[in-house]
Amino acid sequence: MAPKIVDKEAKKQEILNAAMQVFAQKGVANTRMTDIAVAAGIGKGTIYEYFRSKDEIFGAAFEYFMQNVDEKLVAALKTERDPVQQLRILIDVSIKSFLEEDEDFIAIMMDFWAEGIRSDKEEIMRVFNLEEFYDRFRAIIAGIIDAGISEGSFRPVDSFTLSSLIIGAMDGIMLQWILNKDNFDMQRVADTLFEILLDGLAA
Repeated sequence: MAPKIVDKEAKKQEILNAAMQVFAQKGVANTRMTDIAVAAGIGKGTIYEYFRSKDEIFGAAFEYFMQNVDEKLVAALKTERDPVQQLRILIDVSIKSFLEEDEDFIAIMMDFWAEGIRSDKEEIMRVFNLEEFYDRFRAIIAGIIDAGISEGSFRPVDSFTLSSLIIGAMDGIMLQWILNKDNFDMQRVADTLFEILLDGLAA
């Protein structure tokens, strides 16, 4: 009988999906590798063939999730060439779609980040690779702003600094939303942020 051929990438994704479910149910700090193995329907030893630790599992899940967010944003921006409308799309996708469609992951991410700060584990903070994510996001925003300046839609500004401020505003909204979702109409939040930015950027 021929040995069973295992699709390693598919198995790795199954483990990641199971881990996210357990993280959401038990919290990151209370999750054990055994819990993830049970949820994935595999032995604990099998997990270690793919991941060395719980931190590595979350790091891989985080990277996969952020790649999907990046691809979603880039695809949405390709539908529009006008920098003003691109700014509108960016805010809608980054705030409304991001929060409403992926709230479980965002809550887990904040939980994991808080655990890293509490335990003072540098390796936990490294798995996020947030610097790379912010660099990519900042470059996308700055590109829209620079295009608007070149076309005369936006007044000249420091696009790097403004991009950082926009990201800071979005991070703040995300944190407040996690703490109390009932306080926020995300469409109103997205509309207000866009209007304020456009007022300040208009040539």
